Amino acid sequence: MPEQNDERVFGPAYLWDFHCDGAACGCRCCRGWRIPVDMAAWERLARLKSKARKAVFANLTEKETGWETKHDEDGTCAFLDGNGLCSLQKAHGEDYLPDVCDSFPRVSYRFSGLVERSLAMTCPVAARLALLPESPMRFEEQTTEARRISSAIRPPMEALRCENGLRALQLQMIALLQDRGQSLRLRLLHLGRFLAALEARYRTGRNKLPDAAELAACAKNVTPETENWQRASAYTRLRYMAGLVAELYEAEEEYNPIRLNELASLLADREAASEEALQALHGHILENLAVNELFLRLYPFACAGGFLDNFKLFALRFRAAEFALLLEAAGKNTTPDEETVLLLLNSIMEKLDHNREADKTLKRRVAEDFQDLDADEFLAFI
Repeated sequence: MPEQNDERVFGPAYLWDFHCDGAACGCRCCRGWRIPVDMAAWERLARLKSKARKAVFANLTEKETGWETKHDEDGTCAFLDGNGLCSLQKAHGEDYLPDVCDSFPRVSYRFSGLVERSLAMTCPVAARLALLPESPMRFEEQTTEARRISSAIRPPMEALRCENGLRALQLQMIALLQDRGQSLRLRLLHLGRFLAALEARYRTGRNKLPDAAELAACAKNVTPETENWQRASAYTRLRYMAGLVAELYEAEEEYNPIRLNELASLLADREAASEEALQALHGHILENLAVNELFLRLYPFACAGGFLDNFKLFALRFRAAEFALLLEAAGKNTTPDEETVLLLLNSIMEKLDHNREADKTLKRRVAEDFQDLDADEFLAFI
């Protein structure tokens, strides 16, 4: 059962305004997903009285990978009632929900005495709260009622070793992404250079992060001076990204070599104007997405490897999402409106967050295509 004591939570300020509302999103998290039932939840449900237990287990099924909820023919969770509410929670309370239902769309990491928490952008309600404000995303700490420990993610060991200096590093990385005096592409370059430089200091400093003042000095020392840094040809970059997005969407037939060449040619003609228009109209949405992803996935400790490897994975994930908008803008020769932007981002974040093959594809691409490149060379190519 969830603990009733309070906990300290550090996260984006929008977190405190979030309330799960199936009416506002069409119960997206209850449709079309595999919903696993963890063993602790299964045991709680198994202790219900006979009649209630029988009714609950009629909506569960046992698979090779464990128990999960049954789904109707249209992919809707069997516990979702006609009013868009969870019949399991209505009958027995949220204590009986599986961990995945208790947590989503929250992503929580539990450190000693502190929880870092944010929201996944696959939830439309969370996405509106996080992405639409035009002011830079703020982060703060609050003390709140503790959530279920088992629904939190254990941070990577490397992050746990650095937890005393982690917040200062996160805030410095966020500050680089929120520097609106530079284009978003130049901010990414600044972040990549910063993490590459920091990694060298981190390894020689016995895996200890510098303090906030040292981090700021490190960031200042690697500030890009100009937009005129070398980039690969538009055709090379755009064909690569079109191929990546095609692979992520598993659309090999639609995106055959001829189609990729056509897309690259189209984008080469319209990229600059489309990118400029997107930044002018929706730059704050893209910035908020980048900041949220950076914090939510605990970069630069999200994957095995060094800080620069983590940066490449972060940038490639973000560029894949941004590129979907660029395709829309260039293909229709007009900038998509706010609702279309949210729908496109929601679609690709669902693919990136809930498809293990998509995650493997990004990591493989980083390892095979960009392993020996520095931050400048990597960003020049994507």
